[in-house]
Amino acid sequence: CPTLPPRRYPTLLQSSLQTSHVPGSAFRPTVSKGTDAGDVIAYGKGLEEGSPNTESEFYVDTSKAGEGDLKVVIEGPVDVDVTPVVTKLTEHHYKVVYLVPKDGNYNVNITWCDIHIAKSPFNINVRTPFNPSSVLATGPGLMTGVVGKLSLFEVDCRAAGAAPLNINVEDDNHNLIPVKVNETAPNCYDVSFVPSTPIPHFVTVNWNDFNIKGSPFKVNVLPRPEKDINLGGEGKIRVYYSTTTSSEKIRHNCRFLQNLLERKKVHLREDFEPWIPIDIGMDREERNRIFDKAQVRKTPMLFIDDQYVGDYDDVVEMDEIGELDRLLSYCSLKYRNLKTIEEARKADELFRMQSAQNE
Repeated sequence: CPTLPPRRYPTLLQSSLQTSHVPGSAFRPTVSKGTDAGDVIAYGKGLEEGSPNTESEFYVDTSKAGEGDLKVVIEGPVDVDVTPVVTKLTEHHYKVVYLVPKDGNYNVNITWCDIHIAKSPFNINVRTPFNPSSVLATGPGLMTGVVGKLSLFEVDCRAAGAAPLNINVEDDNHNLIPVKVNETAPNCYDVSFVPSTPIPHFVTVNWNDFNIKGSPFKVNVLPRPEKDINLGGEGKIRVYYSTTTSSEKIRHNCRFLQNLLERKKVHLREDFEPWIPIDIGMDREERNRIFDKAQVRKTPMLFIDDQYVGDYDDVVEMDEIGELDRLLSYCSLKYRNLKTIEEARKADELFRMQSAQNE
């Protein structure tokens, strides 16, 4: 490589013999610019981040650095060999493409005449891409709870890529609640906690430092009743309604809820029971057990897996954030004795497709 001259601007050279000028003096030599690695510019996404088995690229501009030789060397884990491909686009512009085979920290060394350019080596953190919105969290433990009773839900991370899962539960007073997480299959988890006070609890499901869809989940925690109430609705979908109400709003809500469930083909499912009137053919004791279980007396009342889900307004809100579908899939999981929520989701989708074809 050329040697950097001490001056980068035209210089006058004068020569004399004793006191007489040499003919032609003063001479004006041509001083060419030398090379300077500090003037090389490198830029592009490939110097910031990367994904395994996906080509990354960046560009190098040497137009202000003079003549020289460009070298790119990529270092990573000891068992990984990465060979960058350098393409000369113009006299002073280069494109560099490389591909790394696995996650890890890599150093991209860029030198000009064997001298590192500014910011070289560049540290690249290569990670498998993930999608936190693909993480599915479902189960009654994300909706309602009872003081002192175990709340359960599932988290399915298989479609989201490899990343750490963090789950945090705290009550409305910011008291942390112990959480138990059990991996039932690769990237599938059963999660449980026990609410301590009859105030709202918040469940944060965090995947690779990002909240999944719906997180934090608000869990309405009810006081523990004097005795547990079992309505016999495990693994079933039930709607309790009033046939004698004089409220126009309640009658409208019944029709709207019926339409919403029918759009989802819920009324055709084996685990769905016909709507149950609470005022005709039901004794007062049984009706009070339903009200005590729900802790409200507002109809229509949707129960999934013997847990109160809400009235029509609650169901609409849950449907908008996808929570209703997750609860329905969770009920299908129990009714059909499936192993994962993903299997239940696929079974529900197949059922809806078959029902639409039969119409």
